[in-house]
Amino acid sequence: MGNFDGVILIAHGARDARWLEPFVRMRAALAETLRPCKVALSFMEFARPSFSEAALELSQSGAARILVAPIFLSGGGHVAHDVPVLVAAERARYPAIAFEVAGALGEEPEVAAALAAAVTRLATSR
Repeated sequence: MGNFDGVILIAHGARDARWLEPFVRMRAALAETLRPCKVALSFMEFARPSFSEAALELSQSGAARILVAPIFLSGGGHVAHDVPVLVAAERARYPAIAFEVAGALGEEPEVAAALAAAVTRLATSR
């Protein structure tokens, strides 16, 4: 991994716009932090943009190496099965773009530590 010129965040999606808000904020913050790397947000279902729409956006921006970052707590069915199917379709559509898929972000050590810290704070601050 490393030295990507594009990132696609992929989350499950929901019909409730309030559920989408943290992901929109995350994309905006990452776009600033990772500049000039382009960051797109996508959802598997119930919300747009789709993964295909995010891949199109980054392909049009000239991205040649894209990190796909699944915003899931664990690497279950969606991360193990559905995300690879979506990525395979975009690899076929954009053969000049290298797509690399990270594991579920919730399994990254700093994310697990932050979740545990939040639970600890909540459990001890009342």
